[in-house]
Amino acid sequence: MDRFPKIKGSRNKRIRMKLQMWTKIAIQNKVKHKAHSAGMRFSRVTPKNTSLLAYDGSGSVKRNKDNFSLCTFSTGKQYNCDLSASYNIGARYFIREYQKSIPAKEWSEAVAKELGLLRRTQSTLATLISLAGVVQIEK
Repeated sequence: MDRFPKIKGSRNKRIRMKLQMWTKIAIQNKVKHKAHSAGMRFSRVTPKNTSLLAYDGSGSVKRNKDNFSLCTFSTGKQYNCDLSASYNIGARYFIREYQKSIPAKEWSEAVAKELGLLRRTQSTLATLISLAGVVQIEK
């Protein structure tokens, strides 16, 4: 049974899209409240390019045609796409938390040394590891 029946017409399509967005937001809010009640932190991270980029910083990945959950990195390694995406999501969270905790001048110096930090949608686990190297060198 389809939760939202398909109705023809552009107006009805907009209404259906609004309902889907509403349920998505409701689910996210429910998860957020459950996390806070359990004493966990909750933060939203931009999901753009998380499964498209390899976590080792080698660039974009190629999906396997037979098994869509497997991907091949440009280096030839084969990994699970969801695992790579979760590494990238976690790395983006820690990069943003570090950025919020230091002054803007220190952040701009770190960005000058590691250009991968310039665009948040291009951040991967390799970017976080190189950021840790830059920070240790400075201190």
